Amino acid sequence: MYTIYPEEVIFSDNECEKNNQMTLTVQGVTLVVEVENHNQLKIVRLISSDPQDFLDERFQPGEQIIMKPLLRTKN
Repeated sequence: MYTIYPEEVIFSDNECEKNNQMTLTVQGVTLVVEVENHNQLKIVRLISSDPQDFLDERFQPGEQIIMKPLLRTKN
């Protein structure tokens, strides 16, 4: 089987570890992040075929992402 995910993620028995991570797209870049608390995420892995994405310091593993609430109003 060929996949971009490491064996530890696919064959992990630790469900708690899997549930604490999610995949999301930030500015067109796909990231695997780990939830730190209710509004803070830590980048675990960058998934991209563009080498320039890996050079962008904002998307390096270990970097923090602060989530801000988005308020929508009805028109």
